[in-house]
Amino acid sequence: MERQDEDLILEYQKGDKEALEVIFHRYKKPIFNYALRILSNRAEAEDIVSDIFITLFVKKESYRPQAKFSTWLYTVARNMCFTRLRQKRKFFAFWVKDKKEDEYHQMDIPDISLNPEKMTVEKENSIAVQKALDKLPAIQKEVIILREYQGLSYQEISLILDCSLDKVKILIFRARENLKKHLAFLITEERYEAS
Repeated sequence: MERQDEDLILEYQKGDKEALEVIFHRYKKPIFNYALRILSNRAEAEDIVSDIFITLFVKKESYRPQAKFSTWLYTVARNMCFTRLRQKRKFFAFWVKDKKEDEYHQMDIPDISLNPEKMTVEKENSIAVQKALDKLPAIQKEVIILREYQGLSYQEISLILDCSLDKVKILIFRARENLKKHLAFLITEERYEAS
């Protein structure tokens, strides 16, 4: 039976170093993906993962079992990402264009089982989705990333953003509506290809 996150962190707080290893292997990839989508920079996302687990190692007592461990961890990741953005930029942005080329770059690792034509279509769709995300207000981007890419519950997002559950629901609804408008051409193409 898989041990719960909260049990693992409490065991780690009592001195069980193996519990931290389990937590690290469980969360390094999801936290990396979250930071990558926020910062759009692989090296910085790797730094965030390292910083989070160093913080957890040094300040293991800072987690209190009032919240789910994953909520606490994503809150720490969010704060570190925004600190990095504030230090790096004068403005707030999640996605940036490559300065050398006038296009967006997909950072996800492609599925090698796809044929080249399908991979090209997938990449074009990913770029279109990134451009649509780029048009959203910053808070709407963030809730979509947390909900759709990280799979967090509305309640967890509410705790991470420190706002009401109703506000999270409204933000996600508005973000989805805006994405539908910006991606209407993709939806139309998919319906056409399916018929």
